[in-house]
Amino acid sequence: MEQEATPTTKEALLLAAGELFAENGVEGTSIRAIAEKCQANIAAVNYHFGSKENLYVALVRYVLEKIKCYRAEDLLQNKQEWAQDPIKCAEAVYQIVEERCQQYLTSLHPHWYSQLFMRILLQPTPAVSEIIKDIVIPEYNAIRDVLRCCRPEMGVEEAELWTDTLMSQLVNYIFAEDLMQLFPEPRKFNSTFQNRIIRHVSKVLIRGLKLPMPSFLEEGTSYA
Repeated sequence: MEQEATPTTKEALLLAAGELFAENGVEGTSIRAIAEKCQANIAAVNYHFGSKENLYVALVRYVLEKIKCYRAEDLLQNKQEWAQDPIKCAEAVYQIVEERCQQYLTSLHPHWYSQLFMRILLQPTPAVSEIIKDIVIPEYNAIRDVLRCCRPEMGVEEAELWTDTLMSQLVNYIFAEDLMQLFPEPRKFNSTFQNRIIRHVSKVLIRGLKLPMPSFLEEGTSYA
């Protein structure tokens, strides 16, 4: 039976710091707490990263690489296969929404990934802003360009607004996950609810882009 590889000290520091930074922020997390959480020596932080701030920057890149979405870029590289067919355009929209929801909202990654992502958006440092330019902005532009392929007469600004619609829906559910547990009838953030989010956001975009609705998104159906 194949055993999981034991994380290196550097990886262990990254993962320990991730949980603590996500919960407490950079200023609220000490190097000692990070080292203690992964049972490492305090000196290991300086050895591998040089400083707590450098560790945070490395962590941001690590997480953003882990949750990076590739579907939009793949679709653009093969747009001759779908861009002329309205139904295939609608399916492309669904695929983009599905991938992003799976990366940001499901148990595919540790819960602290999404918490850290929110801190990245709310408290961007100059160094983190450069990483966002390298990783997040190209993803955003790829989604925008796919949406423009779906509706060629649409201008760049309108396509960006529809891209914002997708991104803001994800941010809303990342923010609201804990809040939803306070409702009189708590909404369980399980796979069934996540699938409802995927379907709902997909339909909003498809209708907004004036595309035909795929049969698997019609009421009373599920996408297999």
